Amino acid sequence: MADLPGHAGGVVAAAFTPDRTLLVSTDIGGSARVWVVGSSKPSLRGSVYKSGEHFRAAATAPNSRTVALGSGSSGLVRLFDLSEKAPTEGSSLRGARGAVEALAFSADGKLVAGGGEDQTLRIWEPGPGFRGDARAILPGHAKPIGAVAFAPDGTTAASGSRDGTARVWTLSRIRSSPRATLQHPAEVDAVAYLPDGKTLITACRDGRIRLWDLSAVSPPVRAEFAGHPGGTRHLVLASADLLVGTSDGSSVLNWDLRSGALVAKWDVQGGAGTSAALTPDGRYLARGSANGLVELFRVAEKRV
Repeated sequence: MADLPGHAGGVVAAAFTPDRTLLVSTDIGGSARVWVVGSSKPSLRGSVYKSGEHFRAAATAPNSRTVALGSGSSGLVRLFDLSEKAPTEGSSLRGARGAVEALAFSADGKLVAGGGEDQTLRIWEPGPGFRGDARAILPGHAKPIGAVAFAPDGTTAASGSRDGTARVWTLSRIRSSPRATLQHPAEVDAVAYLPDGKTLITACRDGRIRLWDLSAVSPPVRAEFAGHPGGTRHLVLASADLLVGTSDGSSVLNWDLRSGALVAKWDVQGGAGTSAALTPDGRYLARGSANGLVELFRVAEKRV
């Protein structure tokens, strides 16, 4: 569909804004680029550069005007305003140690969740009077966190780790706490909630997608089906019944959540990438490469 050249090193993270007009990509050299992709001719909107660090994780807010970028070294999460021509730096979210590998915004945009090398989930609430410290610090994983998600109502969050567990956390202003630990046979690469917040989807390195019933005290697996061999690293809910996922950008799979059946597969030309991102409707894929190129592909027809 389109090639976006210009990164000086390998592309390590990417994220579309929910309105699908912008794409943020980051590279190993310490820069982040904001691309206008909502037109027939994608173009560079602006860049961010931080000497001595690179951004390992990226997530965009529901309002499509803010991006959170997680450092690959310092543990800082930096917020940038995307509403102007050049990204403007805002708050810094502090407290993490080492690389931040996963970030997510709550549905109302008020909370940011982050996790990474220090095996701890943190919840920040940027806003008036914010000084950078986390509202909740939730240790418990035995290895780095690579995936985070908020429930639609913001009362719980989930984290996936290389320790072979997904953990569900109850969030509260007074005291946040563990809610459940979901055991897997291998690393957990992606987590996502269904719209009702009562089901958590996990993607495991064993190549299986699992749906967990969170309404039970000890959540059981409600359904299980095949994902990408070796693991699915990116999941989006295109609708209440359609799940879309990719691993390294070489293929995109579509599953019917009612049956677990694979309903579409898109093989993407060019093979594997170093990073990938999907639009919220699962129609477009961004794939980053080791040579600094970002490629855009349409991987589904218009949703009905």
